[in-house]
Amino acid sequence: MSIHIEPLSDAVGAEVKGVDLREELDGATIAALKAAWTDHGVLFVRGQELTDEEHARFCRYFGDIQVERTAPDSESDDHPGRLFVSNFKENAILPGGEMWFHSDQCYYDLPVSGTSLYAIEVPSKGGHTLFCDCYKPYETLPDDIKQKLEGRRAMNVYDYYSNNRYAKTAARAEGAPAADHPIVRTHPESGRKSLFINRLTTDYILDMDVAESTELLEMLFDHIEQPPHVHDHGWEPGDLCLWDNRCTLHARTDYDLSERRLLRRYTMVGEVPV
Repeated sequence: MSIHIEPLSDAVGAEVKGVDLREELDGATIAALKAAWTDHGVLFVRGQELTDEEHARFCRYFGDIQVERTAPDSESDDHPGRLFVSNFKENAILPGGEMWFHSDQCYYDLPVSGTSLYAIEVPSKGGHTLFCDCYKPYETLPDDIKQKLEGRRAMNVYDYYSNNRYAKTAARAEGAPAADHPIVRTHPESGRKSLFINRLTTDYILDMDVAESTELLEMLFDHIEQPPHVHDHGWEPGDLCLWDNRCTLHARTDYDLSERRLLRRYTMVGEVPV
């Protein structure tokens, strides 16, 4: 199978053309997709008609499927790890509204390596996913800031349902999942360093004064989320997306909740960030 990888922006992301994911892929094609994922952080494949199992098989090319930890009641017994992101489907997660930039499940000691969404129904406007590269934001930091971040760790707390910056404090008090990770993370495949923090779930920097931690994090969030680092994806039914949580962030734009939105999601098992 001959595939073509087309970069979508200078920031992050590439579209894969010439592939039908209903078919089982050969080793050379899988290797090319893995290399493209490492190079671009986010892959898009349009015009696919995939069953649950075909979607899961694609994800397994990149790692083992992660069983659901945060919302286990939403997981399907016959399709372990499968969830639906929707504003109308029963037992779906993350039903609607704007969501700040984040990396999936970074509030666990073993965050997921990748996440894949497959669009089934989408609203007429809005509900886009924004993807943000985290390599360039680190690489373009002043040297004194890089030195300040060296060896530092930040606490991440589960809070996916609010854009309230004070919600993490309440979530922490209620015993929500939480884990600390290096602020600067080295990708296991590319070897490049990136910023492994995000506005939605990163709470504070360990062993740093609260005011200084807050000021530094806000500066870093603003730096990461600059428009040149971001790609905006407007969904169409049949779109398949796979992103690397180890070097990218993603966010969701608002949409009219009277319109239906339904996407199928799988995540892949990750490793300890270093």
